[in-house]
Amino acid sequence: MREWIKGLIAEGPFPPKRAVVFRSVLIVCIVLSTCVAILNTLDGVWGAHEPLAAGISALLLVALTTDYALRLYVSGLDPIDDDTPLAARLRYALSPYGLFDFLAVVPFMVGEAFQLPADGATVFGIVRFLKLARYSPALETLGVVALNEMRPLLASLFIMLLMAISASTLLYFAERTVNPGFKSVPDAMWWAIVTLSTLGYGDIVPTTPVGKMLGSVVAVMGLCMFALPASILASGFSEEMKRQNFVSTWHLVAKVPFFARLQASQIAQIANLVRLSRAIKGEVLMREGDTGECMYFIVTGQVEVKGKMGTFILKNGDFFGEIALIERCPRTATVKAISRCQLLILDARDFHKFVANDHALLEVIWETARARMGLEQAPPPGGNLPEPKA
Repeated sequence: MREWIKGLIAEGPFPPKRAVVFRSVLIVCIVLSTCVAILNTLDGVWGAHEPLAAGISALLLVALTTDYALRLYVSGLDPIDDDTPLAARLRYALSPYGLFDFLAVVPFMVGEAFQLPADGATVFGIVRFLKLARYSPALETLGVVALNEMRPLLASLFIMLLMAISASTLLYFAERTVNPGFKSVPDAMWWAIVTLSTLGYGDIVPTTPVGKMLGSVVAVMGLCMFALPASILASGFSEEMKRQNFVSTWHLVAKVPFFARLQASQIAQIANLVRLSRAIKGEVLMREGDTGECMYFIVTGQVEVKGKMGTFILKNGDFFGEIALIERCPRTATVKAISRCQLLILDARDFHKFVANDHALLEVIWETARARMGLEQAPPPGGNLPEPKA
């Protein structure tokens, strides 16, 4: 039972089927509950259906509370670092995700006891939407990028504040005697921020020639300076995504037994050559007679191979598709996924680069290809492979 509950809230790219269903139901409950909290701010929006809306809201909160209780329970089942179950559950409760989960169910847990006001229910209803961060890696990545780029972001913020203060001060001296909108530096600062951000509401505008000239300079500078944080975040996000993809691929390559003998530097080289792909059950990965353009390494899952040599099953750590690359011939078998699979794909040109300087790996590939083709003798390990077509 414990394992079944752990599987119910399992994370990762290939969770059990029950976890996928539970996650989908939970996401729907979060979205609907947030929508109800937003609509509750409209007077009389439900009309005669007020009891029905309240009942639906209560059911949604029951689902979210169940999720929180399950996660609190599971977090203490396998404590790490010699923690007690209580300490492990406390760590989860105080983690960011644990706090989001708790805030999502505060209205249900204390609303009746303390008569939570309508505004409080609205606030917690909106905060409830943060639970979706658990299922959005992009949000987590953005947080990591913001922390990594904190120094340049703070530097750009300082420059922006310096420009806003300088512009408002200059316009204060230029316009204070003729324009009530610039009667003080704080009043002028509203205009400076609106102008630097290129919003240009037009509620406060300079009227003197000097003020207009300064305003033009501030508007042009705003085009440049407010783009700094966006460019910093964009470049940082791109670098972080590349880093995560590389680390993920590196670990996947290291899990394949075929690459077990490689050193870390060689695994890093392979990680730059292969690309990760996923296949669902029943998906055809290649067909007999197709042009061979790549070979596959199975990280997780199983595939069925049907060809002239018969039908057999390949599983974790096996590879296929190498015969068409070695012989420069059409595919000799049809391969279909019989379960969800994670695959590493090596293109033909990268395949030849990969095996060119490692005769031991080349020998393993030749031996496997020979066995599958039913040949009597494999080419020598130092043999040259035909170059792929351009």
